[in-house]
Amino acid sequence: MSDSSLSHVDFTAILASSIHDMKNSLGTIRELVQHLNKTDIPDKNLMQLEFETSRMNNSLMQLLSLYKIEIDQLQLQVDEYSISEIINDIKAQQSALLDLSHITLETEYNEDTLCYCDFYLICNAIGSILNNAQRYSHQRVIFSAGQHKGYTYFSIEDDGEGFPDNLLMENGINFNNGNTGLGLYFVANIARLHSNRDKHGYIETTNDSRLGGAKFTLFLP
Repeated sequence: MSDSSLSHVDFTAILASSIHDMKNSLGTIRELVQHLNKTDIPDKNLMQLEFETSRMNNSLMQLLSLYKIEIDQLQLQVDEYSISEIINDIKAQQSALLDLSHITLETEYNEDTLCYCDFYLICNAIGSILNNAQRYSHQRVIFSAGQHKGYTYFSIEDDGEGFPDNLLMENGINFNNGNTGLGLYFVANIARLHSNRDKHGYIETTNDSRLGGAKFTLFLP
């Protein structure tokens, strides 16, 4: 292939294809780790490896989804789900980190509350935020959900140091800072794609947690 032909290659498409291949490889590694870790006394190193591969896989999924949003090829699969289905799936995602840490996760929600969303995308999005909350909290995280002014909300509060200024929504997300907020950027975009008539989903980030740290809230119409 000549140098001139290389100039016509869509690098973003190559990047997206590479991300997809890496996701597949990480998925295989995670399955192997889960198989090796099926013992009466789980190995903490294997648990850590499972957690890290899952985290990397989720990050790659987010990048791939953002690419599809950019080229207008991400199609939501919206259906009706109970809040309890969503919360239980997210807690299952975080099981490895919960087992490794000494963080207490408390949940507050009404099992009868319904949510209309893309289950896979929303669970991954909220899961990534809960993951960070557990990593940066000291002892407790509250994961709550309910309805407010025509929206279904999911809120995560921790007892950590709070969001840095560049990740508070009134200041916007600054990718020039070391803490890029890619997860928040992903969730904000997934939220915005969920709409009902004139309403669109959105997120809020504050340091008004009941526990004294950061508070993240996702609103879906």
